[in-house]
Amino acid sequence: MQQLHPGDEEAWRRIDSADGEPVLEIYRQFQPMFAAGMHRMRHMQQYAATPQAIFIAFDASNIVSAEDREQRNTLIILFALATVLLASVLSFFWYRRYLRSRQLLQDEMKRKEKLVALGHLAAGVAHEIRNPLSSIKGLAKYFAERAPAGGEAHQLAQVMAKEADRLNRVVSELLELVKPTHLALQAVDLNTLINHSLQLVSQDANSREIQLRFTANDTLPEIQADPDRLTQVLLNLYLNAIQAIGQHGVISVTVSESGAGVKISVTDSGKGIAADQLEAIFTPYFTTKAEGTGLGLAVVHNIVEQHGGTIQVASQEGKGSTFTLWLPVNITRKDPQG
Repeated sequence: MQQLHPGDEEAWRRIDSADGEPVLEIYRQFQPMFAAGMHRMRHMQQYAATPQAIFIAFDASNIVSAEDREQRNTLIILFALATVLLASVLSFFWYRRYLRSRQLLQDEMKRKEKLVALGHLAAGVAHEIRNPLSSIKGLAKYFAERAPAGGEAHQLAQVMAKEADRLNRVVSELLELVKPTHLALQAVDLNTLINHSLQLVSQDANSREIQLRFTANDTLPEIQADPDRLTQVLLNLYLNAIQAIGQHGVISVTVSESGAGVKISVTDSGKGIAADQLEAIFTPYFTTKAEGTGLGLAVVHNIVEQHGGTIQVASQEGKGSTFTLWLPVNITRKDPQG
């Protein structure tokens, strides 16, 4: 073999034998030299002109089995890694969802605790406040009627009456927020209710050159709700929108089906709400208005919640706000004391 002139490298291939068994065939090209003495003339070619090859075949069944086993093991490992990766991703998202749900639950519990505390406060002081307020307002009107119109005494008496009304409104809103409410449920056509509620604020809106836009949805189902309470919710949202706009703007109301309920959106072109104030917008006594009580939106949230619905707000400073209510078509009547 030392006299052979081998090629650069061996070659191999896996083939099937005649009986179907896998065979590993290894071969290499070479040019064998003639035996010593066959050519006495040194100038003659000393090796065969045509390259030759040696083929050696081995039983490859063990190799094939090992390769198949390695391939299966690789696939199993890859599948296990993919499963672990998928489980990790799902666990991460479920954990974030759990944290959000827990935070929402904690916020709701804090809100309930605050309402309970306000309820005790309201029950204790409402009666004691309202009786003196009635007397103060009566005396203010008495002095206003007897003081010269336009005089300082007349103006002070009017301020007293106005402030008495404002304080009485604060007490009323506080009681409205914390006391158990009985819902007078009935079939409500939201198209009719929204049109009626917009008419109630149309004069105020027109005086400020604010357009009120609403297109009825004829495919909308009737819902079980308290029409007076829903009107109160919408009026509160409209009045807030009017105050946010001030002059020259648009208030748009849309309504549509959404799952097992309906969605009402109230959008204004006002000044918007700062991002750091959105989370506290429904908190009692939180207000951005100089003369606001901070109870209006808290009452709205409470009424919507009693209907089994939800309310959310999206806003951007300088571009207005959108309040979105979701109300179920059918709700279960609740005990007012529950």
